[in-house]
Amino acid sequence: MKQNLLPGFIAIFILFLFSCSNKYYTASNFEEKTEKHKVVAILPAEVTLSGKLPKTLSPEDIAKAEERESIDFQYALMNSILNHANTKKYITTVNFQDINTTQKILEQNNISVRDSWKKDDEELAKVLGVDAVIRMNIRKQRYMSDEASYGVGMAKQVIYKTGLGSKVPVPGSVGKTYDIYATCNLLSDNQTLWNDNYKRSTDYDTPPNVIVEWITDDFGTNFPYKQKRKKR
Repeated sequence: MKQNLLPGFIAIFILFLFSCSNKYYTASNFEEKTEKHKVVAILPAEVTLSGKLPKTLSPEDIAKAEERESIDFQYALMNSILNHANTKKYITTVNFQDINTTQKILEQNNISVRDSWKKDDEELAKVLGVDAVIRMNIRKQRYMSDEASYGVGMAKQVIYKTGLGSKVPVPGSVGKTYDIYATCNLLSDNQTLWNDNYKRSTDYDTPPNVIVEWITDDFGTNFPYKQKRKKR
């Protein structure tokens, strides 16, 4: 009987390994393409707010909110990459252009935050004087207000506390405020050398700064340009 169960356990274990494997992409010629890279710049993130947005917000208000979040993500990604840059096992082989320097150079070249989202990657790298650029794309799909999400959350708690939870199935995502889809790309010579993506749902109980940290920490953890430290 135990021998018959062994193949099943092996299959489950293999499936577990695959489910835990990294889902980010690294180009097969990454080492070759980045051999001479010294400096990388992080661009303002492209942020799109969509869905059931507050009726009190004008298109101008939404645009300003997108640009504010764009800069927030830019700074947060820098912090995350630097936090994960050098460990006991690995060191990072490139430097990162200071965010203030990146913003200043873009401004001097009449490239606004929003303009940078669509500007050619190779052109921006030349303007900034770097070997590669990092682009993030953040899309936030809003389903309901925080107040409505809070109400749904309270209703779910009542259902579970009264013992109806087992009889009345309530989807875990029913009270979500946003779905967030995020991608991060490392680009050089208009080629994607590395890519990572992130998806998560949030509700009224999740502060905006926590959302930013979730996303950028995931990207910073997986960011490349790392090599093993040499043993002394």
